[in-house]
Amino acid sequence: MKYIIIYLLIGISYLVAEVEEHHEHVGSSQIKFNYENLSFTDSKQKDDGRRYSVEIDYQNKEHHVQMYVEHTDTKTKPQVAKDLSVNKYSFKYQYQLSKGNVLMLSYIGIEDNLIKDVDRGKVMGIGYKYKGLQFVQYISDYKHFNVYQSDIKLSKKIVFNDVTVKGAMIGKYMYLQNRKGNKYTNKTKKEYFTLGLKVHVDYDKWHVGAGMYVGERIFSVMNDGMKVQHHAMSFDGSMMLLLGYEFDDVLVQIRYATHDANEIPISNENVKVESWAVDFTYKF
Repeated sequence: MKYIIIYLLIGISYLVAEVEEHHEHVGSSQIKFNYENLSFTDSKQKDDGRRYSVEIDYQNKEHHVQMYVEHTDTKTKPQVAKDLSVNKYSFKYQYQLSKGNVLMLSYIGIEDNLIKDVDRGKVMGIGYKYKGLQFVQYISDYKHFNVYQSDIKLSKKIVFNDVTVKGAMIGKYMYLQNRKGNKYTNKTKKEYFTLGLKVHVDYDKWHVGAGMYVGERIFSVMNDGMKVQHHAMSFDGSMMLLLGYEFDDVLVQIRYATHDANEIPISNENVKVESWAVDFTYKF
């Protein structure tokens, strides 16, 4: 079934490849501050968490550079030895070879104080984008196993007078290498596939967005290579909502997300993960 969906995505790509993805800050820089509250229902490992992050983003006609730093503190259940503390460092570079042709490179570094199997993990990505069609290959290098993730993304933008609608369809295929060689991943499947749909609407100073993922994913690279879900927790469904408003050079956004999850090593199903977040983005 997943191969049929992949072929369908490739076929649809010919219909939308002529639309170039829209960037709103060419020639300027942005800095984004984020705070996120996390809660875990029916988890046997995690209780709730707090996440803090900052992202610096610069783009001109040829170069697009993004740097992202994230820190997460999560309270764990009494049976877990200590609370979880995670740092992640992301870097992404895009170079416009010619109009509509973009080469992409990305890197994520992980520091995890609790799970040694993924501590010091590294995620490397290389991709190519032609207007609204994007292919990216990621390699996640962990201590005892590797994850190979292939992404296909199709984007389209439509403008109706003062309303701009941007949509995207994303297919993510994950292959786990050496998963049977350690206790942390020996209960995972060899392959995972998930399909995501996103829509974003801009009207005047208002921004509204929604997204969903169907199908299982694990150790998945998200947000176009800027984030990674690095624990052995599979996600079987996700929904995201966003509301934002621009105050001169500052954009304020509120985000909500909910996920159905499964804690793999201990075979704990029906976990629900919810998050509320607020972003402050300053353009200069």
